[in-house]
Amino acid sequence: MTWRAFMTIATCVAMAGALTACGGSGSTPETGSSPTASSSAPPQTSQSATAGEVVPERLDIDTVGDGITEHKVDLFLPKDQGPGPFPLVIWVHGGGWKGGDKSDIGRAEDIQMVQTKELMLSRGYAVAAPNYHLLPDTRFPQPMQDVAAAVRYLKAHGGELGIDPNRVALMGDSAGAHLAAMTALTPDRADLQGTLGDTSTDAKVKAFVGYYGIYDLTARTRDQKEICGGGKPGAESSHGRLIGTDPDVPAGHEAAKTASPVTYAAADSPAVLLFSGREDCTAPYPQAERFAKAVKDAGGTSEITLIDTAHGDQQFFTDPAIQDQLIRFLDAHVKN
Repeated sequence: MTWRAFMTIATCVAMAGALTACGGSGSTPETGSSPTASSSAPPQTSQSATAGEVVPERLDIDTVGDGITEHKVDLFLPKDQGPGPFPLVIWVHGGGWKGGDKSDIGRAEDIQMVQTKELMLSRGYAVAAPNYHLLPDTRFPQPMQDVAAAVRYLKAHGGELGIDPNRVALMGDSAGAHLAAMTALTPDRADLQGTLGDTSTDAKVKAFVGYYGIYDLTARTRDQKEICGGGKPGAESSHGRLIGTDPDVPAGHEAAKTASPVTYAAADSPAVLLFSGREDCTAPYPQAERFAKAVKDAGGTSEITLIDTAHGDQQFFTDPAIQDQLIRFLDAHVKN
């Protein structure tokens, strides 16, 4: 999987209180008065369908109704497996909160992501991939709220799209794993989830799967030092730019904690499956260990698998044992 080079520092409006979103051109405030369900555009398809026909590919569905790229989602349905409705896996792309695109899951150059999508389709899962706002033109929680809006839209329009709104999982890699985990673990936090688009339902899901994700922003710098000798600290780090403050000083601790999935571990958390690499200097494996333990200690369900590789290695997506674990987990907690 391609890991893109870091972009320039975010230039974002100052936070009001602990955390406030900001936007660049075409961006939307995280709790702004965007169109509601009644004004959202109907599903857009890459091909027309007759009644009862499965449309295997729908691209650029507008989940909010404002027409911007950050609120588009692609949806893929299994072929030759009946009319559905299908359980749904929503994949959130990585890229350091400043790169990547929903199309990554369908492009040949990201072959491991293509393989993962095809694996899930072959096992009867629909797969969706949303976009979200990127640095430098954003700040937490705006990107997470874009993801939450996509989840709500897909659930609310499940009958039209051929998916089962009661059988949904969130997945992601790296920064996408962070945003997906935040969305999955905070469905009742309106201040974090936002009110973009369709609010007739919530973003609750049955499970979360994270590949080499960042789950504790308060300790990422420390983990990087312990595992690899250090990373870019403070406000200049990617997670510092995301929250708009230095996560490694007392004044920034609360903002980092608020933006950390580990903070929200609870007995009723979705089932969690984490994959991480022992040689990862971007998202050190103690991040996954701490998150899995927090969920389990709270009374929830979590699994973790560590392998001897680095961030974004293709082994995460090509190893048959990891593929089998993924499908067993989804079948147990989402499909059945």
